[in-house]
Amino acid sequence: MKRFIRNISLFALPLLIIAVVLEFVAESLPNSYTYKRTYMEQHAGEIQTLFLGSSNAYDGLNPNVIPHAFNLANSSQTIEDDYRLLSRYIDAMDSLQTVVLGLGYHSLALTTHANRRMYYTIYMDLYPRWPLSEYSFEVFNLELLLKKITKYTVSRDIMRCDSLGQRVGHTREAVERGTEFWNRDVEGMVDNDRMYVNRQLGTIDANYWMICQMVDMCNARGVTPVIVVLPVMEEYKNRLPVEQVKLYEDLLLSLDSVAICIDASEWDIPENGWYNATHLTKEASGEFTKKLINNIDNNLN
Repeated sequence: MKRFIRNISLFALPLLIIAVVLEFVAESLPNSYTYKRTYMEQHAGEIQTLFLGSSNAYDGLNPNVIPHAFNLANSSQTIEDDYRLLSRYIDAMDSLQTVVLGLGYHSLALTTHANRRMYYTIYMDLYPRWPLSEYSFEVFNLELLLKKITKYTVSRDIMRCDSLGQRVGHTREAVERGTEFWNRDVEGMVDNDRMYVNRQLGTIDANYWMICQMVDMCNARGVTPVIVVLPVMEEYKNRLPVEQVKLYEDLLLSLDSVAICIDASEWDIPENGWYNATHLTKEASGEFTKKLINNIDNNLN
């Protein structure tokens, strides 16, 4: 029995060493999660306008066009992630004046994907790493880890955000090249984002509660909460189920007395300003963000 255990140990040891090395390499590579956590730890007190949300906000809310702003959104970031991030940092944000939560028509039904939960666990410390779970180490998702290391080795391009947290790469030039995976047809994106409301009530209720908590957190500290439904192509919106659109209209109406609520879903965007049906190009995001901030200022005056 002792010999068997010894042989198993000798066999497992090299695998364990490889796993540890791969994990060390993966966690040492730059990424938007590590960058944003470090930025918040070092500069939270300087931020006056904070942007939250999923990829729509990651692309569409441009902190470079207003002073002292930062984009804390990320791809597939859920309302729970937004809630946890705001809860963690709001008391350190001494200069904070405005929190903008950008919503897409998928946001209320969105739950954290396994790989994203892993990133928020490892790199942003939003979820407990222990006890051990599938989210505790990247090596537990070996296929994704190897893709990440390979991509970094080939292109060094896994950071995906600029110095103020907005996604890089989604430009008009990228649209014209047509090489990025985001260039999907409208119908395909609607199919991806369509939700069946009657099957998602638990998630929707939980996300609505967390939005209310974020609004309360802001109001208790004299910070202006802003809830905005971000722009989408007209064809995309027209293809959504009516009840899905109404859900967001009702959300804005229900919070109108405690937050600035803006439906920007049909705001005019230049034809070349779309990266795809629900994401703006880098260039269009600047003009949209300026218009949004002016709208917020008008609501405050």
